[in-house]
Amino acid sequence: MVDIEAGALQTAKAIYAIRRRRDSAAGFRGLFGEPAWDILLELYIAQKSRTELQVSSVCIEAGVPSTTILRWIARLERDGLVYREADRGDARRRYVRLTSEGHALMVRLLGAIGPMG
Repeated sequence: MVDIEAGALQTAKAIYAIRRRRDSAAGFRGLFGEPAWDILLELYIAQKSRTELQVSSVCIEAGVPSTTILRWIARLERDGLVYREADRGDARRRYVRLTSEGHALMVRLLGAIGPMG
């Protein structure tokens, strides 16, 4: 079976890598912050890679304070783009995932950007 979103995943990975390289070259973590975009990129990549992301680890690479990330996750949740869910085995651990609306938004945005590389 062919994954019709393979191009979108490749684009998301390329954008995320470019953003991290830019931040590294600048020498200032979080200087070029777009926390919502970074969160959505990371969650899309995780979803397509069948990886779970804990709330505490979302966008660590973005270099912004955890309070900022938590505010953005709350905003994205209010907008219906992400949701948080408790780990069934460890109630202290919570995961964050894209909703179907968040997934559709990312496919639309990544499609509009087009292939990279």
